[in-house]
Amino acid sequence: MIRPLTPEDAAAYVALRAESLAAAPFAFAAAPEDDRAGSVDFMRSAFADPTQRAFGAFAPGLVGAVGVHRGRGKGAHKAHVWGMYVQAGHRGQGLGRELMRAAIAFARSLPGVTHVHLSVTERAPEARALYEKLGFAIWGTEPSALRIDGVEVAEYHMVLSLGAG
Repeated sequence: MIRPLTPEDAAAYVALRAESLAAAPFAFAAAPEDDRAGSVDFMRSAFADPTQRAFGAFAPGLVGAVGVHRGRGKGAHKAHVWGMYVQAGHRGQGLGRELMRAAIAFARSLPGVTHVHLSVTERAPEARALYEKLGFAIWGTEPSALRIDGVEVAEYHMVLSLGAG
C-alpha cells in the first residue's frame, strides 16, 4: 500500500531513513551525523507542511518512502524529489515505481509546477533506469558530487517536464 506519510509516521520514517543512509551511503547526499530528516520532530513538521509531501510504501510496516517539495520564489515552478528508498527485501515488486508515481502526481497537483527534478548517483543504476522509464531525462552530470572516505561518485541531475502549468 502506498499512502502519504503523516506526522504520526515520523518515528517509522526516521528509522527507515537511518537504514537507508547506512545501507546506501553513496545514494544520498546526507550523512547520518548531519541529516535533518533524522529528527522525529523535524519530520513531524515536514509531514504537516502542505508545500511538500512524503509517501510511504507499507507491507505492512514502512518499507519504502520518497519525498517531494516545491521550490520557492523564482523556482516555484519546480518540484524536487528527495529521499527515494525501498528496503532491499521489497525491491523488484514495483514499490519504487508506485512511490515515484505518487510523488509525480503530487507535483502535478501543485498549481504552476511544470517540472520535477531529482538527482541520482552513478552507484544507483537501477534507480536511474526507473526514473528514465518514468520519463526523466539527464540534463547534467556533476563529477565528484559526493566523496565518502576518499571515494568520489558522479551524480546525474534529471528532469521530468509536466508540460505547461
